Amino acid sequence: MSIITDLIKEKASEVLGGNISIPENLKEPILGGISDSIFGSIKETATKEGGIDQLIELFTGRQEVASSPVTNLASSLFGTEITSKLGLSPAIVKAVLPLIPKIIEQFTSSKKIDINDLISEVTSSGMADKLKDAAGSILGGFFK
Repeated sequence: MSIITDLIKEKASEVLGGNISIPENLKEPILGGISDSIFGSIKETATKEGGIDQLIELFTGRQEVASSPVTNLASSLFGTEITSKLGLSPAIVKAVLPLIPKIIEQFTSSKKIDINDLISEVTSSGMADKLKDAAGSILGGFFK
């Protein structure tokens, strides 16, 4: 498991723990599913035209999490692909989906994120160099 996906799972656990009760046998699969959907959204966004700018806006707070295309995609991925893989009940999906923006907000505001680690995990090396250059010029020392 990567540092980024571990951090997403940590933030998801924090948010879910205070908002919904999940049966013990479903906690790990749901946390993994949330992590997969958020990481998948970040990865897919980074590889499409304009996606780098969307990620930078999200991680610098210039884009509200709730209205971010990254958040919308993560919710969509969880609501369709992840829930069908896990066979989750509609009640659990209905409880988890509104929490995804809160989880992303906790994740993007975390001081534990190294933008270079994120870039390395979600992009190919050519795209990673482009994203690092763009992020470095816009963010300066924001991410450490």
